[in-house]
Amino acid sequence: MITMDNLPQMVNGALKTIHIFNKDCKPVDVKNVSLLNLDTLCCDFYPIAKGSNDIKLEISKVMGCFNGIFKNRTYENVDLKNYVVRAYDKDNNEILYALCTKSTAELIGTGEFVEWFTRTLFQENTEDFRLVQAKKIISEIENGLREAVKIKLKDKFGEDWWELGLNNKLGKDVKDLYFNQFGLECTDGDVLIAYTYTLQLKKIILTYFNLFKTYFNNPTQFESLMDNLNKIRREEAHNRPISQLELKNLEDLHESLLSVLLSDLKSFQSVFLTENWRIMIKKIMIQAYYKSPYSEHMIVNEQDPAEKFLKIKENIISLISYLDNTIVKLKSVIVPIYKKSIHQELLLCYQKRKELQQSLLLETLSLNHEKIENLIIEINSHEQIMDEFSKKFILSEN
Repeated sequence: MITMDNLPQMVNGALKTIHIFNKDCKPVDVKNVSLLNLDTLCCDFYPIAKGSNDIKLEISKVMGCFNGIFKNRTYENVDLKNYVVRAYDKDNNEILYALCTKSTAELIGTGEFVEWFTRTLFQENTEDFRLVQAKKIISEIENGLREAVKIKLKDKFGEDWWELGLNNKLGKDVKDLYFNQFGLECTDGDVLIAYTYTLQLKKIILTYFNLFKTYFNNPTQFESLMDNLNKIRREEAHNRPISQLELKNLEDLHESLLSVLLSDLKSFQSVFLTENWRIMIKKIMIQAYYKSPYSEHMIVNEQDPAEKFLKIKENIISLISYLDNTIVKLKSVIVPIYKKSIHQELLLCYQKRKELQQSLLLETLSLNHEKIENLIIEINSHEQIMDEFSKKFILSEN
């Protein structure tokens, strides 16, 4: 009989022999199988592939094996809610992490791989992923700074801002670069700014730092940040491996150089910040899976009125605690400016739900049955509102 104690060993054995029963699968090099928080089955393994997408395909096979074992079977004291698969390189560094609910993994069994993929939380650290992320972050930093330069210098010098404000060697070098590439003369700053490099952007902003002083602490700090950006930029430009530390430094540079600036660039949407925001929301929703201490069946069938009252009270207190933790996590997420409205709507949904449960707890303790019934109606109505919002949220973020 499978129990919580022998479950990891059984799953380990199934994964190591999966290729025997499914010729589409290759042997899984299992590092470890364990239970997390008693309701999450976790497999650590060494993938054959090196690229992110190929490793995700291997992970889907492991998730599919989990689903095959647990979809339609129940075991003593085993109540799994989530599956986690972690891929490691030969040096035992975690390179890819996948988390999904048990019901999401069932999509693999029905051939709905794309749906499983979109509903699964991935955290990546493969070489190709780090390089793609580095390119994305560097591009956003440079384009954000270019946009700011264009706006500030156009405000100061007018439409001929390049000719008037950059009538120097730097301005000429960029015009020469454009001419050499296209064989055409160009004096339009809105076009030429796209052909500036990191160090040229640094020089332009330092030359007119008074125009940008609201975005950065001081010229010395800004120059240091740009020099650090340029060091990593050289590695990324030649497609050399980007380390985890370098990627972390880039994320910090993105925050330091753009966090204030983006508040003025209403039309500039950061894909990097948006993706991070979506990942954090998804992570909160998946990891914050709620389960009442007592099921409705247990409460309905409780014969002792005092015990029934205590179970109802404990369920409400537990739900309030869950909602409070979720609200704290949602408030801690860095929200892009253009996502603040929908994030606030999400937050208000949870705050209202928490307030209703707090009111229900008070009326339950006072045994005011009429108010309890009215609150339950209001709670059910709010649950419907949250369901509708969830549909709108998912559609808007796909």
